[in-house]
Amino acid sequence: MSHTQVFAPAKINLFLHILGRRPDGFHELRSLMVPISLGDRLSVELTRDGGVSFACNQPNVPAGKENLVVQAAALWLKEFGQGHGVRVFLHKEIPIGAGLGGGSSDAAATLLALRTLTGNPPSVEELVPLAAQLGSDIPFFLFRAPALCLGRGEQVTPIPWEEPLFGVLFYPGFRVPTAWAYSAYDRDPAMGKPGPVFFFGQLRNDLEKPVFRKFLWLPAAKTWLENQPEVEGALMSGSGSSLFALLSDPEQKESLIGKWHEVFGEEGWVKTFQVLPSVPLWPPPSL
Repeated sequence: MSHTQVFAPAKINLFLHILGRRPDGFHELRSLMVPISLGDRLSVELTRDGGVSFACNQPNVPAGKENLVVQAAALWLKEFGQGHGVRVFLHKEIPIGAGLGGGSSDAAATLLALRTLTGNPPSVEELVPLAAQLGSDIPFFLFRAPALCLGRGEQVTPIPWEEPLFGVLFYPGFRVPTAWAYSAYDRDPAMGKPGPVFFFGQLRNDLEKPVFRKFLWLPAAKTWLENQPEVEGALMSGSGSSLFALLSDPEQKESLIGKWHEVFGEEGWVKTFQVLPSVPLWPPPSL
């Protein structure tokens, strides 16, 4: 087989605790990350012509060496695929700069797809050091399951997940650069107030405070979500800009979405999601 398809799930952080800055310049983290049913789709092919060819359904997605998919494919060829090339088509659904891990998930999905196309594939555990070279979140996406992530995010411990968990994602239509969010945190590292109690303790995101100071729409929207009777808890995912609301009853999602549009209009987009206890490579999940 020289061609395969793979689903690349988005993620949300149920908590993101920054423990401090490391000597290497990264931040020491403790985060509970979970894959969700929203995601991108990739078509990956091994070729004989060498190099990496990349295309995407969205023209604003970079196609050069700055793209994590291109980097992942090039790293794979260097380590395992001498004499081959890689062709990737990405169907993008996860917004860029939304705190949902889209680029990292796409890179991990590329590595996993190429693994399935190889006669003597490396184990997922053997791919972790390669993934960590590309980005801190990418090792999480290799395991395709809820996980506790430590270090700068690359130390991944998958955890069992049995509780059905549904929610609604709200993307405001603007990006928050990850590097900027952490830099803003460094300038004011005071911890935010603890979040509401939920499952593994507390919903918490230490990046909310610096991000909310600059992007004032976000705290207003989060407060509104927390005041809705359908909502069990609300949080910004990762470095933003997406917010998510967890629902006490998934049947109430349409009610919440309707009220949201009445208050906030049609800017950005709204998507329902389910937390996935495990994510097959293909086909994509359906709600």
